[in-house]
Amino acid sequence: MSISYNKVILVGRLTADPQVSYASNGIMIAKFTLAVDRQFKRDAQNSQDADFLRIVGFGKTAEFVNNYLAKGRLIMVEGRIQTSRFQGADGITKYFTDIIAEKLNFMETKKSAQEYDRKPSSNYDNSSSNRPFENDDVVTNNGEVFDGPGESENDEVPF
Repeated sequence: MSISYNKVILVGRLTADPQVSYASNGIMIAKFTLAVDRQFKRDAQNSQDADFLRIVGFGKTAEFVNNYLAKGRLIMVEGRIQTSRFQGADGITKYFTDIIAEKLNFMETKKSAQEYDRKPSSNYDNSSSNRPFENDDVVTNNGEVFDGPGESENDEVPF
């Protein structure tokens, strides 16, 4: 028996409104791109860039995406990585990597999202004045404050 684990957790903003379609069996499919920050060092200086990841949701997850998500929303996606391939008309095999969304959470209040929507839009760049991820009132969709990594005084160590 082999042991494997495929789990992804991402926090980022939608780069455009989701696209919704239906499979031949009637199941709703929602696709969107999530911009996720990536930090790295370049010439001994901290730099920041973003990865643009394709996210796909099916069924109830797709319905949630269709009803509640739009360009600019800050969300957390939990899911798995899935690769697919097909042979193009030119005979070349093409590969795609998607994140299959299994759980989604809002990472900001409605007020924060509306404030972000009012900011002038521009292309993504590395300037700190254009960073959409700086946010003081980040909450999940169950109303809990997201403090980021670390322990709170209510956390108990399970061992």
